[in-house]
Amino acid sequence: MSRFTTKQELLDDILKERRKLEKLLGDIPDSQKTIEVIDGMSVKDFLAHRTEWGRMMIRWYTEAKAGIKSAVPSDKYKWNQLNALNAEIYAQFKDRPLSEITEQYNKVHDELYQLIETTTEEELFTKKFYDFTGTSVLAAYFNSSTAAHYRSAAKHIRKWWKAQQ
Repeated sequence: MSRFTTKQELLDDILKERRKLEKLLGDIPDSQKTIEVIDGMSVKDFLAHRTEWGRMMIRWYTEAKAGIKSAVPSDKYKWNQLNALNAEIYAQFKDRPLSEITEQYNKVHDELYQLIETTTEEELFTKKFYDFTGTSVLAAYFNSSTAAHYRSAAKHIRKWWKAQQ
């Protein structure tokens, strides 16, 4: 189920949450973005995590649109193995520089936003329109990989940043 009823509501929420996160990130010097925020993850790691989940969403959608059955969440993990998947994502990106992570984070956000703009209301809000969504709607998946992920990152980063002040 999605809390949105139109594509525009979804797009507006994505932009709103993205702006909030960007404002917060703008307040934090780059030198502080590699310091642990929570559970061994830094701001950079939060961005890498969101970037990779965005890439997965793009893959799921483009494969589904092409009629290809996608391994969701991945070919190695099931939904009940998210901790292991997230640990693998962390390990994959932990040594990459902040500049690369930031560049990719912005690129993937733009790609996701453009994909959503090109989807139809029917695609977004019809249950089981694409097999990979199961009993959810595509809008819920797009929300999870954008606005909801931005909100959760901002929550953890804001709490940490306030404690640093």
